[in-house]
Amino acid sequence: MLTDYGFFHNGHRAIDDCHALMALLAAPLKASGRLALSCLLETARRPTVRIWAAGSPIATKDVLKARSYRWSGRRRCWYIDVEEERFEIERSFLSQEIFQREVQDLPTDRITARDRFSIRTSPEA
Repeated sequence: MLTDYGFFHNGHRAIDDCHALMALLAAPLKASGRLALSCLLETARRPTVRIWAAGSPIATKDVLKARSYRWSGRRRCWYIDVEEERFEIERSFLSQEIFQREVQDLPTDRITARDRFSIRTSPEA
């Protein structure tokens, strides 16, 4: 990625890696022209919803994995984090493709920037 922006650094040295990261975050993205750091912060501040596919049939695991669901060993079920606007799309997918019935009461957790990387919201904690 650094070379895409014309940068080169002495990798795997902490200070050099930090300087390289700072240069990338201060660079405008090629697609939008916006600064990478502002896009990163905007995305980090956007709340997401963790949807738990509790009780999904074992035969659907490959379908869930292909859709980027992850397995929680602690809760013994599949889950996915989606933007709030995509909740209804995922609910419809689970209803049609996984449970093959209308599902209204999916277990969910709302995750914000404040708790996204907290041990309290970790699926394995």
